[in-house]
Amino acid sequence: MPNIRLTIEYDGQHFHGWQKQIGVRTIQEELHKTLELVLRQKIAHVQSSGRTDEGVHARQQVVNFFTEGPVDLNRLRLSVSSIHKGELSVLKADIAPDDFHSLRSAKGKLYRYIIYHSDVPPVLDKGRVWLVHRDLDIERMKLEAKDLIGRHDFKSFQGSRSKVNSTYKTIFSSEIISNPPYIYYQVRGSGFLKHMVRNIVGTLVELGSKDGRCIPIKDLLMERDRSKAGPTAPSWGLCLEKVYYTDPTSDM
Repeated sequence: MPNIRLTIEYDGQHFHGWQKQIGVRTIQEELHKTLELVLRQKIAHVQSSGRTDEGVHARQQVVNFFTEGPVDLNRLRLSVSSIHKGELSVLKADIAPDDFHSLRSAKGKLYRYIIYHSDVPPVLDKGRVWLVHRDLDIERMKLEAKDLIGRHDFKSFQGSRSKVNSTYKTIFSSEIISNPPYIYYQVRGSGFLKHMVRNIVGTLVELGSKDGRCIPIKDLLMERDRSKAGPTAPSWGLCLEKVYYTDPTSDM
C-alpha cells in the first residue's frame, strides 16, 4: 500500500476550513471525493499537516493517504488540479516512506498574515487581506512581535473552546514587515494553537493603535489570560506558507 504525499495549495474563500463537517463544503471532504474519483478506489483517510479554519488559505499544505496499488503520480496531480478549477491545486505528488505522517512528522510551520493598511477597501486583494483603517505605530508592532520568539506558554492567544494538553509552543521567528499599503506578519514555529496566529495579529494591531486597549506581549505571556489580549483577526488574511519536515530554521 503506497503512502502518497501531496503538496497542495488552496483558496480558503471556497471552503469551510479543512476538517470534514456535515452540510458544508470542506477541503478534506472535497479532496477525498476527488481522489477516489480519479484513482477509482476507496481511500480510508486523507490526513493533513493540520487543520486550517474557514477562509484560511494555504500555499503549501501537505497531506498523505494510502492506496491499494501503484499510482500514476503525474496524472493524479494534473487530474485533481483540473477538477478543482483554480480552487485547489496539487503542486507536487510523490511516494512517502510508510511511516510518514503529514501531521506527526511535521517539525514546524510558517504562516503569513497580510494587513491592508488603507482608508479605502482593496479590490484585487479582496478576500486575502484584512483592511485596517486605524493609525498604526509600525515600529512598536515590530518590537512587540519579536517578544514572541522563544518557548512560551501561549494560553493568552489560544482560541476559545480549544482543548489541548499543553499551551507551550516554540516560536523561531516572528516579524512585522511593512510595505505600504501592506503590512505582513510572518511567524515560524514548532506548532500553533487554534486561532493562535490570528489572535497574535489582532493583538499586534491593538498594540500599534493609539486607542488600543491591550497590555504588552511580554505581560500577556505571563498573564496567560485570553481576555487581556486583542481580538481575533479575520481568517481571510492568513495563509499557511510552508510545512517543515526537517529543521524549520534551516532557511532562516
